[in-house]
Amino acid sequence: MEYHKILVAIDRTPQAEYVFHQGLQLAKLYQSQLKVFHSITVSPMILGSPGDLYGQRLNQVAQIQHELIEQEINEVAGWLSTFVNYAAQQGISIETEYQIGEPGYWIREITKKWEADLIVIGRRNRSELAELFLGSVSNYTVHHIKCSVLVVQQPDD
Repeated sequence: MEYHKILVAIDRTPQAEYVFHQGLQLAKLYQSQLKVFHSITVSPMILGSPGDLYGQRLNQVAQIQHELIEQEINEVAGWLSTFVNYAAQQGISIETEYQIGEPGYWIREITKKWEADLIVIGRRNRSELAELFLGSVSNYTVHHIKCSVLVVQQPDD
């Protein structure tokens, strides 16, 4: 089987570089288009007591959250550019994308829109209990997306 469009979904963990390299090697092998994707998850801010939700307090919280999101977007854009630069040194042209929101949802949407035929994604070594409560993006991807998925497990050093 050949892969023409490979989507590499990474998060900002130490494993991301390893997952990226796996996708890059497959793109070289199959001479595929390569897209690197990251989802920016926004955690809700602690707003304080219900009485604080009115007036100026609510506006301050919204402004702070907006500034934090902008800062995260700038950091992610710079971080993704390191992958673009590395791939260019290897003679591979890639594109990057980021979205704000739930990773599983965005991976599914980008896969459909871009018509990826392989997703390369990492897996954290969470316990079964942690995955039950926190969920697993790789598990969601395997069960909800209609293309091949390579779940990369980083070897222990």
